[in-house]
Amino acid sequence: MPAATQRQRRIPAANRGGSLKFDAVPGAIRLSNPAWRSYGHRHVHPFRPSGRRAQPPGNLPTWLRASTGVPDMNPTTSQPERHAGLAVNLVGLGQVRLLRALAQNPETALYQTDHAGVVVKVFDLDCGKPDEIGYGPYLNFQAELANFEEIHALESLRSFVPAYYGAHIDYDGKYAFIAMEYLPGQNLRNWAEATATRGYSPELLDALRQSTQEMLSIIDLFHRHGLVLIDFKPDNVIRLDEGAVKLVDMGAFFTPRHRRALGTFVYTATPDHAEVLIDASNLQAGVAPGVASDVFSAGVALFEMATGTTRLQIDPQTAEEMLAAPAMYRFRDSQIADVWKAFPHLRTELPLVQTQLRERRLLFSEIWHLLKAYVATKVPDWESLASDQQDQILLSTGTTFILEQLPAQLAWLAGVIARATVLRSLRAVGMAELVQLLGNPAPEHVQTDLTQHNCLLNYLRTLDLSTEFAIRLNTWDVRLDRPTGHWMIAAPVAGRELADNAGFVYLRRVRTDDEGHTCWHAVDEFEADEQEGIRANLSQLRHNHEAWLGVATTP
Repeated sequence: MPAATQRQRRIPAANRGGSLKFDAVPGAIRLSNPAWRSYGHRHVHPFRPSGRRAQPPGNLPTWLRASTGVPDMNPTTSQPERHAGLAVNLVGLGQVRLLRALAQNPETALYQTDHAGVVVKVFDLDCGKPDEIGYGPYLNFQAELANFEEIHALESLRSFVPAYYGAHIDYDGKYAFIAMEYLPGQNLRNWAEATATRGYSPELLDALRQSTQEMLSIIDLFHRHGLVLIDFKPDNVIRLDEGAVKLVDMGAFFTPRHRRALGTFVYTATPDHAEVLIDASNLQAGVAPGVASDVFSAGVALFEMATGTTRLQIDPQTAEEMLAAPAMYRFRDSQIADVWKAFPHLRTELPLVQTQLRERRLLFSEIWHLLKAYVATKVPDWESLASDQQDQILLSTGTTFILEQLPAQLAWLAGVIARATVLRSLRAVGMAELVQLLGNPAPEHVQTDLTQHNCLLNYLRTLDLSTEFAIRLNTWDVRLDRPTGHWMIAAPVAGRELADNAGFVYLRRVRTDDEGHTCWHAVDEFEADEQEGIRANLSQLRHNHEAWLGVATTP
């Protein structure tokens, strides 16, 4: 058995509390003097410009002000590329040599190779002792490899992660590796930062909204197959150069095999992106992780993409007022201190609420607990209010607090972030709800045209399959086919919605327009295009953002 080392960064923990669907917050809630108007879930829609900059309520109480600055993101520290030059053998590819590290941390490094389509993730197992290897990195390797194999066994999911080319552990060399597909593109955090630098033009806002919604739709598809991502963050999503989105870093997934043997699951999450206290206590109680954990992480991810930070800033005056009332945070700090006792390395990653207030930067996992206690001291007769009124005030107040810290062009994210990160009793019940909140529905006349003429919907009806997803299509999911005058459906969204049935929707290409977009028709199997003995089908177009499903016949 490999010897344990202090480099192990995993901590046991786990799941969700109950989640209830919460209706939209009213547009205005009257509080005590000074009264203020809540923005609730009002969205500043990028496709329907208001013509003016979105502002927080003009008479916002001083106790709710947020700090206006945004700290710089932590710089990446350079480390020696220990395994550069290493040659590994891959079945079907032969010898592949590691060139340089594309990304690395103290335990792993992702290497570019001399094979253009392959990258290799190396796990450093050297613990500094002869005849021993680091137990933490060893467990990480085993977990990620098992997750890769489990995901690739599901046809409807494997195309949303990198292709897998092999793995090996070298006990003598004290390293292990997983070889996978190189994905040309940027992670969503870097891409969102580059988008902000270029300026939020209508086209870039459209692309940002589409990629964000596609990311959450893919996570929802994983949830439907019983997989929870656990440590979801923008760094773990790649937006390919052609616009498609894929998940990377499979190490933290909670999968059906863990559900069958919960004791074998090793929880890992970044405190900035996860509710470590809740997840830890649930896992210790034998409760499996659920989608509430990923919904929370998605909300933090959206905030990070919009602001470059994972923490909320708070006005110094408000922070000092909270610090003067320790009852607001004493219990949470005692829970954090208990986690420190078991996992000392979290002292810096999971600071006390008191420390967060002193630094004027709050974790999302703590803000709603703190805010609820604080609002209770500001609203007259709080305890006499009905629970749904308290919930409305809390959610509306938190939404406004988040809104203040977003760029004006991304103010429409405030309500989504709030619904994703709020206390679990008020949280969105699943990723599909967030997808709907992010949407910009296609106009009614487009939906009517699709219902009457679109080949995919007609084909699904002949198979007695549901076409309900058509009413949820967004402006970016449809395209006018000018030669026919009818509307088409984007192949990627159709592929995700149909999931396991996509491989049985056979297609024939009809035309390609001047912009390179292709129109396809759903047809019977023997009418489908064929190449090298394979019939064209919808699953092959899941990542082709220039492929569309058109009308059943041409005029």
